[in-house]
Amino acid sequence: MRRNLKIAAAIIGGACMSVGIGLGVFAAPAPVNPAVARVEAAYAAMGMAGEYRLDGGAQARDTLVTLITKGTIQTWDPGQSRTLADRATPDRGTSTFSTYWDRSKEIYRTEWVRPRAGAATRTYTEIFSPEDGYVLGEDANGGFAVKRTIQFRNAPAHTMSGIRLRSLLREQDRLNIVLDMHDRPERLSEFPNQTVGGKRYQAVQYRSDNGTFIVMFDPTTKLPAIVRTRDFDPLMGDANFDMVMSDWRAAGTGGFKMSFHQMYTLNGEKIFERKIESQAVNGALATDAFTVPAPLRGKAARPAALNKVPFQFVLLRLASGFFTDSDNVYTDDGGNLTLVDAGPNMSLVTGGTHNTLIVATNTYLVAFDAPGDDGQSKMAIDLAKAKYPGKPFKYLVLTHHHIDHTGGLRAYVAEGATVVVGKGAGAFFRQKLSAPTAMNPHTLAGPVAPRVIEVDNKWSVNDGGRTVEAYLIETVHADGYLIPYVPDAKTGYVTDLWNPGPTAPAMSNPNLVAVVRGMEKAGVMPEKFAGGHGSVGNYADIVRVVGTAR
Repeated sequence: MRRNLKIAAAIIGGACMSVGIGLGVFAAPAPVNPAVARVEAAYAAMGMAGEYRLDGGAQARDTLVTLITKGTIQTWDPGQSRTLADRATPDRGTSTFSTYWDRSKEIYRTEWVRPRAGAATRTYTEIFSPEDGYVLGEDANGGFAVKRTIQFRNAPAHTMSGIRLRSLLREQDRLNIVLDMHDRPERLSEFPNQTVGGKRYQAVQYRSDNGTFIVMFDPTTKLPAIVRTRDFDPLMGDANFDMVMSDWRAAGTGGFKMSFHQMYTLNGEKIFERKIESQAVNGALATDAFTVPAPLRGKAARPAALNKVPFQFVLLRLASGFFTDSDNVYTDDGGNLTLVDAGPNMSLVTGGTHNTLIVATNTYLVAFDAPGDDGQSKMAIDLAKAKYPGKPFKYLVLTHHHIDHTGGLRAYVAEGATVVVGKGAGAFFRQKLSAPTAMNPHTLAGPVAPRVIEVDNKWSVNDGGRTVEAYLIETVHADGYLIPYVPDAKTGYVTDLWNPGPTAPAMSNPNLVAVVRGMEKAGVMPEKFAGGHGSVGNYADIVRVVGTAR
């Protein structure tokens, strides 16, 4: 649906008042709306002072109808860093993109070449509008294809989830923010001056259909400098998600300027760096640029409600390729989290991409890992309460600090659990548990206190004869890695280093070696391992593979 463009006397901010005095009538000028005035100053600084005429009449020379941009995006994922001492290493690599925007129809096409986990690339195209979205090609790493995928011209294709569509629409609004604010001045309001990096900015607030933005303007150029949303991050809590715009240059003819460089940060940490390498204003678009497979048309989800969208989860998972593209968030379409027996009084929460192991002792429960966010943890907690009634959670053991396996820790802490982490991670998790969380979309059982135990070598508790342990091991995957172990069941738990299952690994690798060497150093010989991914497998399988590779 085409957006109703509003221009007219936007800068006035209100209708004129006619007042009769004495012999005549005069119009008293309405006060200038400061928020609209700032936007119109930015609009003019971009060289867009002429009116848009997309709804009829001859087009003005500077009318922007189509825009083609090509460039690169480098991605960082602080929640996946090798060490907490350097959350920017390793990065997620660099992607290339080509985006085609038909502003008159309010529709986008983005062609991606993105890194694939391990090697090679993912090549796919996104076509979306405020009504629906579609994906043509392989947008995820192996094993993450959504159930509704079809084959189209010998390649996979599927409809977008509502949470993905809303996230993409919001980020396009961020990039087009001045044009959008100019078109919809009734959605603007004043906002207090902001200070970022020691520099003071005048600001406005803008409410689009896809989110609320705080836009800060460079006092010298009048151009937008920072475009901010407030997002909830599972570890950081309430966070500023900022796009810093720079390198403003002429784009095409007619004096139109655009930012050729955008740096995105989350509470000051780098997330994305977007660089424009070429652009074409009002360039011709292919006649089939926005054509989608006939079997998918009309079947796509509408944009999800704003309060249902975990924006940071979606954006970073899309970049990494570990995104199921389902509005279930934690499972694929039609899926559910379930409990599977992994040993005596031990249950593996499965059904999603990430698992949790629940261990019942005589009087309480211990959880290994808290993947996703508090919503997933609450589901796991409810399943455990039904299986083991009357037993509270006393400990949450985190194998390592990566956000995909720790983002739901607050739900367990709110149940009374103390968090157990490896060497060097204690201060980090105490800080995260103390962060403001007013924007958390999930209501927790109680207050969250920064109760954290840091393990230097071995951690052990005993309740009613059942011992639960955790051993610090060395691995290149993440510093401070813990292997939880239940001696009476001779069962360990491992995440990312090995995905246990009925089939033995075909060959050794450094991660498998780390598990075996860690168990040797601990002086224990497990029989089985449950996995943060996968299911349950025989430890002897990897011992044999590692031994053969010596």
